[in-house]
Amino acid sequence: MANANGIFAWHVVALVTAAMLAIAVRGPESGTSAAQSLKQFLPVFLIPVIWMALQLVPVPTFLLANPIWSATSIALNQPSLPGRISVDPGATLQSLFHYLVDVALLVSTVIIAKDRQRADTILIVLCAVTTFMSVEVLLGRLDLLAGTIPQTGTATSPFPAAAALAVLANGALVARALERRLHQQDIRNLASTQLWIGVLSGLFGMAAAFAAMSALERGALLAVTGWGLTVLVFIATVRHLGFRSWPSAILFSVLAAVAGLMAVPHSRSAGLDLLGFVRLPAEVVAPAKHLLFDAPILGNGVGTFGLTSTAYQGFGAAASAVPPSTAILVAIESGRFAIVILAGFAAQLFFVTFRGAVRRGRDFFFAAAAAAGVLVVLCESFLDSSLSSRTIQTIVSVMVGLGLAQSAGRTSGANH
Repeated sequence: MANANGIFAWHVVALVTAAMLAIAVRGPESGTSAAQSLKQFLPVFLIPVIWMALQLVPVPTFLLANPIWSATSIALNQPSLPGRISVDPGATLQSLFHYLVDVALLVSTVIIAKDRQRADTILIVLCAVTTFMSVEVLLGRLDLLAGTIPQTGTATSPFPAAAALAVLANGALVARALERRLHQQDIRNLASTQLWIGVLSGLFGMAAAFAAMSALERGALLAVTGWGLTVLVFIATVRHLGFRSWPSAILFSVLAAVAGLMAVPHSRSAGLDLLGFVRLPAEVVAPAKHLLFDAPILGNGVGTFGLTSTAYQGFGAAASAVPPSTAILVAIESGRFAIVILAGFAAQLFFVTFRGAVRRGRDFFFAAAAAAGVLVVLCESFLDSSLSSRTIQTIVSVMVGLGLAQSAGRTSGANH
């Protein structure tokens, strides 16, 4: 239903999410276990809610309100017209509702995925959904099915991001099959049917995902996905070598810093601003470029890009403007400082799931996939605006919730 991308589908998704959360919190000890996993992320969840609420309430025009309200009051000869940070309170309120649905989905996933069998089921479903979307891209390239899969190559298309997440989910599936069948070091386990089904299905999903990204000509996303896959391999390696969590995190930080230094020349040639990471035609980027330049320090309001971009489109433009990247969208709607805050939240999520994956005695692949997914999504937010897709938001919420739920367990090393 998420892939259908219809308004009716999202109403149903919201209702199902609310019902799932209501049922999950009534389970035995569910509230306590979920609170322990999520208490450190309370600011992560609350700050966007507070910010969108502030964008909705009337504020002194001369202090915080968007300049459009002052201009409108003068044009209408209504000096008492209340001003707000958001230029479209209705769109911001709808965005707040969508955000709360995503948080409810993540929390309910954390509660449900505490159980190992349910976590296995969720991982398999994630693999199936993302692999199916990758196969859709490949089928859409066939002459017989041309045009049946719309918007696979646009900046806001969910399909490239779904393919990137499919690589990570299926990589975790391969790790699951190997860990479950080979941890006892019994040579007879090599003949296990479940082992080969898990490995081959995971490799098929990864191959389909890489093929989909290649078909969509997303070279930068391929590199970012490869970096995410490196995270999975790195975690599996340091666990095998017996490294503890903090030395592993420090070692990974050093490797990430080296990779960042290698990318500095490319960043300088591309430009240090947000638009330098985007590879889109100039006419597509132009409206967002002007919006980004004119956006107030507090933004125009979450969910208002569609309205504000119309004023910057060329006369007779055939299609509506799209945000070139999620980072640019956040800077326009919430202010540039919001990017720093969200990047900090992503770093916190990454290191919590990374540390949990290294500490786990078994089942490390759940948290490892979440850590890799957070890294890939953060990097991709500067390349395109796929995170603005409700489909990708749903997948990411479930993947992160799964990783947080399995970041700690009975087999975790207490001395790590």
